[in-house]
Amino acid sequence: MEMVKRLYGEGLRLFKMKTGFAGHAADLKRMERFRKELPADAELRIDYNQGMVTHDAIRQLRDVEAFKPTFIEQPVPGHHRAALAEITRALDTPVLADESVFTPTDALLVAANRMADLVSIKIMKHGGMLAGRKVAAICEAAGIACYGGDMFETGIAHLAGTHMIAATPNISLGCEFYQAKYFLERDLLAEPFPIENGRVIVPQTPGLGVKVDEDRVRHYAVETLEVAQTPRTCFGSHLASREARHLDFCSRGNGACRQQDEQSIQARGHI
Repeated sequence: MEMVKRLYGEGLRLFKMKTGFAGHAADLKRMERFRKELPADAELRIDYNQGMVTHDAIRQLRDVEAFKPTFIEQPVPGHHRAALAEITRALDTPVLADESVFTPTDALLVAANRMADLVSIKIMKHGGMLAGRKVAAICEAAGIACYGGDMFETGIAHLAGTHMIAATPNISLGCEFYQAKYFLERDLLAEPFPIENGRVIVPQTPGLGVKVDEDRVRHYAVETLEVAQTPRTCFGSHLASREARHLDFCSRGNGACRQQDEQSIQARGHI
């Protein structure tokens, strides 16, 4: 709890507690301590990481509701979507789907059958920023708000997620980009991941707004691949190349990011 209190003092207000691995009684004691020792404006979010036994989940989660969490994330295995739907209907606390939603098709299934109240969006889980935004758009059409999750990343991926969230209004529940600043011994960024007073700052520089420490990349590299330049190929009157297509994509993508560059995203601590 000392770390949690320190992070609270630095401006963080969103805290997500991992549960389901130490037993129900131990989980409840941790929640009780959190509520007793932190001010009322500290948000508690619960993540079971699919760790609950399906037949006993509702009974135990009713105990959890006494501590007024903002949401309860993925209590049962991702493929147990029918059980997730029953839990969502039984609880007053919003249920957030994570492992139950990887693809846009998953999102459509969960939305159409109201299997969850909320959905976690992750670049790595969905396969990129555009794929993540597709999932968020499906959720928005169904009135399901989204949360900015991650999959244990460095600051490079955090910043990609930052731009995605800034450009996607329906990802409105904050984010969990904490590893680069609060967990990793050394990040790959040349400068610290930008968090000020508990909020992630959207960079205003081109691209992801990131400067990578090349020496650290070389130090931690497992394998290095040499990439040869692709020769330009003429098709009639058009000159095509991978480089040209890449630059065109980047220039178009940066415009969307720059429109959002004054937004900031609320970060959270992780306990």
